[in-house]
Amino acid sequence: MPKNEAYVSVNMQSRGLRKKGSELHMSTIKMWLSINQFHAYRRLILVAVLWCFAFTPKAFSQQEPILETNVNSFEELTFNRPSVFDGSSYIEAGYSFDSLTNNYANWNSEYLNLFMPLHEKGLVNVQLQNANRYSQSDQDINLTYAYPFSYGILNINGGYSPNGHFLPQNTVGAEWDGRLPENFGYIFGVNQKQFSSFYSNASTNAYNLGLEKYISNFRFAYVGSISSINRQQGSYASKVQAQWVGESNNRLGVTFAQGIEPTVVGLNQLAVIQFNYVQIDSLYWITKDFGITSALWHGKEGSYYQRNGGQIGVRLNF
Repeated sequence: MPKNEAYVSVNMQSRGLRKKGSELHMSTIKMWLSINQFHAYRRLILVAVLWCFAFTPKAFSQQEPILETNVNSFEELTFNRPSVFDGSSYIEAGYSFDSLTNNYANWNSEYLNLFMPLHEKGLVNVQLQNANRYSQSDQDINLTYAYPFSYGILNINGGYSPNGHFLPQNTVGAEWDGRLPENFGYIFGVNQKQFSSFYSNASTNAYNLGLEKYISNFRFAYVGSISSINRQQGSYASKVQAQWVGESNNRLGVTFAQGIEPTVVGLNQLAVIQFNYVQIDSLYWITKDFGITSALWHGKEGSYYQRNGGQIGVRLNF
């Protein structure tokens, strides 16, 4: 399920499109990052600065798209509370499928998502997932809380998997989605994933920095990420997104991601790989309270395999 309404991610995965706020000082980073990782981090900042002067979120390679799990609405970025905090609650259930090459067994998953706006008190998103990969089955639960401030939105999320065959056993993260003049916004997030003893209790760390621009009914975003295993040499990945939102809140989006990042590529195999990923996703309201979410994607996981997949879900407002 590519956690995609990660268009300002509450990252409430991941699910093919997806989706936490803390300030890091350069001097602190230099103390524990390798020279290569520091240069990659400096490159990430430079990219964001260039985007500011020019015009305007699980690993990128295996995030599973869930539409609208993030909190930014496609209204103008005013300094009022975004309307999503005052909108309808909804429940969504869906199914995803991936066909893999190189004789790898196909993947599939089922998910249940509960989204509850709390007005001035924020919003809560709870997601349950049953995933089948590499001939094993994992379950997990993810909880996200978002709170609106005058100059942005703070998202805090955590996840737990009791199995940990291929999903991280523990996940914690935070993201700040800030507002800038002229309908610009910026994204800064950090997250850590702790894997089970199958992976020698390895952990991955990621630092994300992005920029977004709203033009009429369109949103464009760029997010760069520095990630590593056990805080060793860092690697760089990037994600570009575009989304259209209609008057009836129908949505159509496209995401392209590429780079190098830590990824589970098989049982007991956590590796740093080069990947490419493209996804198209949509939300279509059949009635005012009943909608269909869908996504199609293609990904290449280094030399291990390629995967073609899709997701279908039903959403009910209440």
